[in-house]
Amino acid sequence: MAAQSPERHSPLTVRSPGLVQLPTEILLWVTSFLPNRDLKSLRLASKQLGETTPLLFSRVFLSANSLDIKVLRSVADHPDLREQVTEIIWDDARFVSAPTSWEDYEPYADRSGLHITDEEGCPKWFLQECRNNICSMKQRKARDVDRPDHIARQQQVDAQMPLKDCWKYYSQVFNDQQAVIESRDDEKAFLYGLERFPHLRRVTVTPAAHGLIFNPLYQTPTIRAFPYGFNYPIPRGWHISSTEGISVNPLVWSEAKEEYKELWRGARITLRVLSTVKDHNVSELCFDSNRLATGINYMIFAQSCEEYNYFAAIMNRPGFRHLHLSFLVGFNGVYDYKGFTSGCFSRAVSLAKDLTHIHLTVALEGGDSAGDAVVPLKEILPIQQWPNLYHFGLSNFSVNTSDLIGLLISASFSLRSVEVGSLGFPSDEGGWSELLERMRDELDWIKRDRSLRPAVRITMEIDQMQPGRFALLTDEVTNFLYDSGEIPSQGSLLNFPKLGMGTLHDIFEPEYTRPHVGMEELRELGICRPW
Repeated sequence: MAAQSPERHSPLTVRSPGLVQLPTEILLWVTSFLPNRDLKSLRLASKQLGETTPLLFSRVFLSANSLDIKVLRSVADHPDLREQVTEIIWDDARFVSAPTSWEDYEPYADRSGLHITDEEGCPKWFLQECRNNICSMKQRKARDVDRPDHIARQQQVDAQMPLKDCWKYYSQVFNDQQAVIESRDDEKAFLYGLERFPHLRRVTVTPAAHGLIFNPLYQTPTIRAFPYGFNYPIPRGWHISSTEGISVNPLVWSEAKEEYKELWRGARITLRVLSTVKDHNVSELCFDSNRLATGINYMIFAQSCEEYNYFAAIMNRPGFRHLHLSFLVGFNGVYDYKGFTSGCFSRAVSLAKDLTHIHLTVALEGGDSAGDAVVPLKEILPIQQWPNLYHFGLSNFSVNTSDLIGLLISASFSLRSVEVGSLGFPSDEGGWSELLERMRDELDWIKRDRSLRPAVRITMEIDQMQPGRFALLTDEVTNFLYDSGEIPSQGSLLNFPKLGMGTLHDIFEPEYTRPHVGMEELRELGICRPW
């Protein structure tokens, strides 16, 4: 594989002796704000900085790629660094040799797009995906002024490798991935990490590590090693539509073929290993779609199966305390909630007596369009079984307001954090306005000391076709619930806050953050260009 481009990560140069003359305590404080990539460069700037600036390895990455495995094993073999690791992040997205039809998991009938073209030296599908990447990048930028992150991505576009070279490198990564899968080296590395990381607490599995073109969600070793200007079809893990923002219907798990189940390779290995290996300290499990329209196939919980049994065994481990699950449930109005109403999920999570954090989200095309079908919350969330619950989160579920209020009333006094996002409500209910008013009037939270009142966050999707973007309401909700502030939701737009309320964010572009105000104000703030 190609070596790191010197253009991409040029070494940091220290031009002044002032930095190395700082007291060690201040130097450590200053460098604590730097990402590990910059710390590595800083350590190369001088011998003294190399000796005084520590590398931070609180998390390591794993995937079906040999470079990620090599780095994880190197950290695991280091006598000091292995003591720092508290989290393994598993990139569960995989490169593909050709497009796949999600209906039957066979290559498209039109094979013409799979052959190498004379014009670009790559298959037509690869060419189209690379072009779509650049188009999508421009669409996301829209009228925004050039930020530093925009400029950095555009520089990679300008320096883009010839597509035949991109295809060649992509094929190398794909072949390496297939060799890892065949040898099960990723599973072996995971087992080795459990053995060698004594302070490992959390395992996160995500299909979204590659983020957007030239802008990954995580800088894994594999992704950092990509050549400068490498354009490639962004891999997404799990069962997901080729159209961003559109959810797909999950297959019935008990009837699905193994090749379908292997779409969740990392998640399945995680469940099997964490449930069968007894000597580990993992107490936090996150299957996080990062706002992509996918998740764990919820039909795993429709009836007892291998994966369900593994999940239940993890919940039953003493000291298990943190669960974050993204579910794939299908199109709005189509799914029947069988994966929840069977009782399997509720029985499993009720085993986690020490649970302090639970956050559940489903992949839906906008919660407010889910009609009158609602999830029976009391049947799936045994909240009274969790006496130490600190955080409760629920996103994209279609709910009955009374059910949700009842659930919050039943929660332990230990509850200090609540996050609800993009919920759907029956057509005869008042949506977010009714929910917030009832939370204020029917919960006893306002009677508690301020330090004991739960902090409430509301998130709302702002652009379904631009995954990762959402509105966040925090202070506005607090002011309404506890200080007679204005209600932040608005009229018929159930999943959009009032103008001037909240902030807008993008999980794939942290620099996108801005106030939720009109275009004229955004121009005055220097965030957007005039038309």
